[in-house]
Amino acid sequence: MRGLLLLTMALLLCGCAALTGTEETADDAPPPDAGKSAWERLDDVLTGRVPQGEPADPEWFSDAAFVGDSVSVMLQYYNDANHVLGDPAFFCAESLSPRNAMAAEEGSERLPEWPKGSGKRPKLPEGIAEFGAKKIYFMMGMNSISGGVDKAAEDLVTLIGLISEKSPEADILIQPVTPMTADSPRADDLLNNGTIRQYDRLLSRLCREHGWYYVDSAQALTDENGFLRADYSGDKAMGIHLNFTGAEAWAEYLLTHVPDELR
Repeated sequence: MRGLLLLTMALLLCGCAALTGTEETADDAPPPDAGKSAWERLDDVLTGRVPQGEPADPEWFSDAAFVGDSVSVMLQYYNDANHVLGDPAFFCAESLSPRNAMAAEEGSERLPEWPKGSGKRPKLPEGIAEFGAKKIYFMMGMNSISGGVDKAAEDLVTLIGLISEKSPEADILIQPVTPMTADSPRADDLLNNGTIRQYDRLLSRLCREHGWYYVDSAQALTDENGFLRADYSGDKAMGIHLNFTGAEAWAEYLLTHVPDELR
């Protein structure tokens, strides 16, 4: 493993040196991650994290589906008000988890409404296929981590498999579970920032194994101590949910972290 790290680091440093030695013309622009250190670029490589790039056109997201729980509902509300991510489909609902999404019968109040305003609540695989998603973003786990990190990840993989069967051409993009605030009243022995980090590291590994994209949007929401930024939280009772300021930072991260090969 140490040999692999050194080899990767050497390649990154060589790349940096090559860029430094190239004469820059007036039309040349530095790469979007030019301000990153070699170690930061190495971290992107090892985690499989989608690196920063030029902001995507908001319309790029119009054939994307976002699957998530109440944390993602705030991103939906923010986008409904501002359309910074175009017009994607949001399959998000309070307390949604992979396990209860798979267990719920069509029409269950547990499932997100789709199409919005229709009163219909299809199973996730059918609803996402009906929408015609070409990209599917997942942020799920906050409601299942307390039952065990490994089981939560296993359930997510199973759900993604069921959805991919109905939408085989869709690319899969995984977002980590966002952290909790430093004074979160909800934190306990089973659900806390330590278990969230453990789960997110597992998601990163699963992305590398399955060929999915890891979009580390939690980077945009975390303070220097690893907690959800207090000014981004609109949820004093739980210290989990975002306000519009946090949702704005999240949306900006998504716009600038689109995989180059999918643009």
